[in-house]
Amino acid sequence: MKKRVALAVGAALVVGGLGACWYTGNTFDRIMAEQIAKVKQESGIELTWLPGASNLFTRDGVLKVVVTPETLAHLDGQLEGSEPVGAQFIVNSRILPLYIKSHMLLDTTQGSLAPVFSSLKLEQWQFGIESVSSLWTASNSSRFWANEFKVKQGLDEFSFLPMKGDYHGDLEGNGHVTFHWQGMTLHEEQSKMDMVLAELKGSADMAEISGIWLSPRSNMSLSALSVQLPDSVKVSLQGLTTETQLAGDDAQTLSSSYRVKLNTLNLENETDNLALTQSKLALNLKGLDLEGYQALQAVSGQGVEDQAIQQALDKLLKRGATLELVELGAQLNGEPVAMKGDVTLAATSLEQLFNSEEGMHALSGLLHANLSGKLGKAVPQLAPMLEQLTAMGYLKADNAQLTAELKLDKGVMTINGLPL
Repeated sequence: MKKRVALAVGAALVVGGLGACWYTGNTFDRIMAEQIAKVKQESGIELTWLPGASNLFTRDGVLKVVVTPETLAHLDGQLEGSEPVGAQFIVNSRILPLYIKSHMLLDTTQGSLAPVFSSLKLEQWQFGIESVSSLWTASNSSRFWANEFKVKQGLDEFSFLPMKGDYHGDLEGNGHVTFHWQGMTLHEEQSKMDMVLAELKGSADMAEISGIWLSPRSNMSLSALSVQLPDSVKVSLQGLTTETQLAGDDAQTLSSSYRVKLNTLNLENETDNLALTQSKLALNLKGLDLEGYQALQAVSGQGVEDQAIQQALDKLLKRGATLELVELGAQLNGEPVAMKGDVTLAATSLEQLFNSEEGMHALSGLLHANLSGKLGKAVPQLAPMLEQLTAMGYLKADNAQLTAELKLDKGVMTINGLPL
């Protein structure tokens, strides 16, 4: 009796597992078709799924990606009339009960980019994606990677260092994305230019709200960037970080904030040296019309002349907004400069704002600037301008500082009460 029960339970588990695999495979087919249609509708990029081996436990095939000339023109007007760009990915998927494990790898021997890979001897270069999707929890975990490669042409050399990233979220794309690129180096012998980019990292939350993709929160950091130009001109940067945040004020408006910090930016040539250190920027944009913002996101990429963009901007401007400059500060060759204040835009339209005095009347605000009184000595290139502005009254000497109050009222700008 016990043996019969065990056999019955085992048979039920096998049948249930096979049924779950059948359901998972059909779900894979449906999701693939839906995502292909969605990508084409939202981006204009054409995807085509060419199925290969397909059974209860396998879904293999080739995913063709074609960026149309129209999409290229929207990305860059100079690409108008160019040929479509195509690539292919080899996809191998394993079907388990309520789980899908996929591996996707760029085929460097197919598509319009294949001759480029061949000429650069990059047939073995890899760009791939691995993912695990759970229908049980409606979740997805993915990782992507790009291997390093080098391209040499004569004495010129370009080096691409490894890149990787991951995604954790739901099956619709709502989740958290991270990436890490070790950087790149470039040497051009004829122009005597050298560039080094090191450690670019970032992350972002992704969410679909009312059919529009938004990033409520994101951050990025760049460890270092240096550019050596001809005539002993050198630009070097260290420690750049940015943060953005998008949040709803209420049911009709939202606010965005933007934060930037930069440890060091050096500009050098044979005779001069300008060091920008301890740089900070903090901006808040408040009171944005939610529907207008969503409409603008929906039509972005369709061309700046598109009427839909103008309509979205009009809806955004109809409510007005406030730009709060929380902090803008740095040290120039060791001497501090800073500015803060806010600018308010009253309800207006795109036509009024740019084509009539009435639009300028919608702008009002007050900004305060403080500069070190020793700035002219620290940065001699600025000394003549600072002296002239002080003599005109646009800068006031106050306790070893130079100060200015910038006021905008109904389209009229004054500095320290003097008309500009």
